[in-house]
Amino acid sequence: MTALPSTTAARRLTDAGRRLVAAGSDLPLLDDEAHHALAVATLLDSYRAIPPGSRVRLAKRTSNLFRMRNTNESPGLDVSGLGGVLAVDAEALTADVAGMCTFENLVAATLPYGLAPLVVPQLKTITVGGAATGGGIESTSFRNGLMHESTLEMDVLTGGGQIVTASPGGEHADLFAGFPNSYGTLGYATRVRVRLERIRPYVHLRHLRFSRLEDAQAAIDQLVATREHQGVAVDYLDGVVFSRSESYLTLGTLTDAPGPTSDYTGQQIYYRSIQQRNTDRLTIHDYLWRWDTDWFWCSRAFGAQNPTIRRLWPARLRRSSFYWKLVALERRFGVADGIERLHHRPPLERVVQDIEVPVRRTADFVGWFMDTIPIEPVWLCPVRVRAMAPGDPTPPWPLYPMPPEQTYVNVGFWSTVPSTPGHPGATNRVIEEQVRDMGGHKSLYSDSFYTANEFDTLYGGPTYRELKDRYDPQSRLPTLYDKAVRRQ
Repeated sequence: MTALPSTTAARRLTDAGRRLVAAGSDLPLLDDEAHHALAVATLLDSYRAIPPGSRVRLAKRTSNLFRMRNTNESPGLDVSGLGGVLAVDAEALTADVAGMCTFENLVAATLPYGLAPLVVPQLKTITVGGAATGGGIESTSFRNGLMHESTLEMDVLTGGGQIVTASPGGEHADLFAGFPNSYGTLGYATRVRVRLERIRPYVHLRHLRFSRLEDAQAAIDQLVATREHQGVAVDYLDGVVFSRSESYLTLGTLTDAPGPTSDYTGQQIYYRSIQQRNTDRLTIHDYLWRWDTDWFWCSRAFGAQNPTIRRLWPARLRRSSFYWKLVALERRFGVADGIERLHHRPPLERVVQDIEVPVRRTADFVGWFMDTIPIEPVWLCPVRVRAMAPGDPTPPWPLYPMPPEQTYVNVGFWSTVPSTPGHPGATNRVIEEQVRDMGGHKSLYSDSFYTANEFDTLYGGPTYRELKDRYDPQSRLPTLYDKAVRRQ
């Protein structure tokens, strides 16, 4: 099914893959059809074992969601066999993966062929099925859109207990279009076919500094339109805002040219390098995972950016999945709130969000945020959703209805602020209102505080109800509002 890489670039990537194996990386084995069929059968058996009337959920220990959920004592769906890469077709530029396959495993399987997914979300343990139902964005999104736009078809275990194949032109095209941003409330992907693109062994970076947010906004608009800067192609584009007067756009260009590369998996910290140098070079592997080592900049909350602590911190534990475990422990024991009480301060409110606003409102929103919310830095990532057909203005993904062929900028901010006594979620609520007033949206992977009517308007309520009636008629899965806002 797959052809061995034949180009010089692919051979270099294969060598890099061997080095990862030698270093102990958990590279995936390709699953065969029989193994996958057995895993799906096990999944169905676990579905049938859940008592009627009980809510269906995943039996999954890890998550990249940032909202607490109410306790559910019913047995979960067994997805333990659905973590592998099923096939890589280097000629068709596609990969078939099981729904629980992480992007870390998918990237490890495709890089030896000189290929990568069109959009690789920033954190290694995000699953392909999770990104397909919950959204995924990265520095290719200005040209490739959101992660689910690179899906070609998927097998889905619906809330009604059926396995259906959803594709754009098939019988279940409505589910294919409505699956993104449904967050597992219509069903769970068991297999996903994704598009791949050709890449090169290295990425050359240019960090452009701006002292005015308006200038950064104008540069984003131009770079998205031209996909080049000073005559050099731009393959990757994102940015970081440290303050109103210090923001950066990072332009990445794929290259075959050999040369020295930086390493931000050790003592050096990637986001700090943006302030310290104008240009840089990374291997494609290290570029794709540049944010994971320090969970963007959130590792500083655990002391992992302190030089002394960092030298003692095992390298294998400098990754987002481990920091997530620390967050889970902190939530379980309430350490942070306990410290606040000792200092006679109110508990902290978690403000962990990614929002999108039209590019023309980027400076307005970021400026307002910097003046109002005590969180820095923030991440910028331009995105353009593709139209269903050339010139068609219809939003192609009804549960996250962004207008196609228009540039938006994702703004990511992840920290805590002092809570407002008597007003839970007050800061998040102010942000939601500001985003709405600026014609934007926000992702639903974290806390939300919308009223039912607001939520219905923003996230395709009528279409969602039709899908829910068809694919989960007994309401075995929670509704999207119950899950995203009520934390069920």
